[in-house]
Parts: sequence; structure tokens; C-alpha cells
Amino acid sequence: MSAPWLGFVTPLLVHSATQFAPPAPPALTSARYSRDFAEVKALGSVNSTARTPDQTSTAQFFSGNPLVQYNAALRDQVTVRHLDIAGAARMFAAIDMSVADAEITVWHAKYIHGLWRPVTAIGLADTDGNPATSPDPTWAPMITTPPYPEYPSGYNAFNSTVAHGLQNLFQTRHLQLTLTSTAAPGVQRHYDCGGALLQDVVDARVWQGIHFRTADTAARDVGEQLAAWTLDHYFQPVHQEG
Repeated sequence: MSAPWLGFVTPLLVHSATQFAPPAPPALTSARYSRDFAEVKALGSVNSTARTPDQTSTAQFFSGNPLVQYNAALRDQVTVRHLDIAGAARMFAAIDMSVADAEITVWHAKYIHGLWRPVTAIGLADTDGNPATSPDPTWAPMITTPPYPEYPSGYNAFNSTVAHGLQNLFQTRHLQLTLTSTAAPGVQRHYDCGGALLQDVVDARVWQGIHFRTADTAARDVGEQLAAWTLDHYFQPVHQEG
């Protein structure tokens, strides 16, 4: 596992890496795991005929470095929202500190659960005790599998924390968020609706062949809950008397 220490860093804002820990992943013999397995097997393979061109485009867009991608978007928010230096500092502190705690939470959960990635699960499906799954030793994902456990999704936690953090910080449903892909150079997507962004990233990580859907939705929920708590406890507006 790459960077296992990250799950044991002292969080910046939340009380611990387990305060917003996701529930345990589905059992390998469960119906949910069977559905997740079948979906990523069909849509996440490098040569999938079930994945549409639009789905492939979304998967490629969200296959790069989220740290670079989202901090560039935050810099753009300074201009879009006409923030002064104090407002910009407040935004960067609120979002980046919350994201740091979300990733600590995710890495701790990855370390604890150690769930296999689809590339391993599909190749060894005859060992999972689930008669609803079947092995394919030739299966390969659309993108290279990251070197750390599957559950939950770090990218989805990052994305959800940013999206919900901005909504909470500015008390608005309108993200006005422009993202530039770090994997598809020069390609941009604009999101005003947080729901659309959250759904795209959940789907993308399945279509890339590196995550089961439950890992994505669990991480999305972690980001939402953690951002709501950090913004409520640390970054409420300060009303100064004249």
C-alpha cells in the first residue's frame, strides 16, 4: 500500500480519522458486491464495448491529479466570486483543510479494510465464495490501478469535500466551478450544479475500472458529512461591529 502513514496523521480539524469513517464495505458474498462487480467488469475494462464514448470521456477527465485540478478551480473561484484577500484566505483554509482531513479519513479506512481492486477481484473471482461472480484472468481496467486498497475512493472524497465545502461556505447551490483535467490537457468542464459533479465523479471511477460503485458513494458521503461539520465548527462568518 502506498503511503499507509497518511491514515495515521493527526487531522487538522476533525477529532480523529474515524470520526467520519465510512461503514465497512459490502461482504464479498452480498448482493450489493455482486452488482458492483458485474458493473465494473462490464463498463470498466480497457476494451469495454458496453461503455459509451461519453462515459469514456468522463472517465478520462477525472483520471488525473485531484490536488492540482481542484486547487486550480479554487484559484478561479477567487475571480468568479470577487473575493478579497481575506475572503480568499478563508476559502482556501476551509476547503483545503477539510480536504486534508477527508483524505486522512479515507486512507485510514483503506488501511483498515484493505479491499482488493477490481483488477484483482475479477481475476480471482473463483476464490471469493460468491457464485454470482465469475473470473476473467485476462480482464484489465481502463486506467492503471493505483497502488493502494480500493475502499473507499480518495478522488470522490476529495471532490465531495470541495463541492459541499463551497456550497456550505458561500451558502449557495451554485458552484460556478470550472475544472480543468490534468489527464486530458486543456479539456475543461463547468459545473453549476453540485449534484451533477458528484454523480460524474462517482460514475467516472467505476468506468475507469478501478473502483466498485459502493466505494465511490461511501467516499462521497464522507466528504459531505465532514465538510458540513468543519464548515459549521470553524468557518462561520465573523460579524464585526462598526
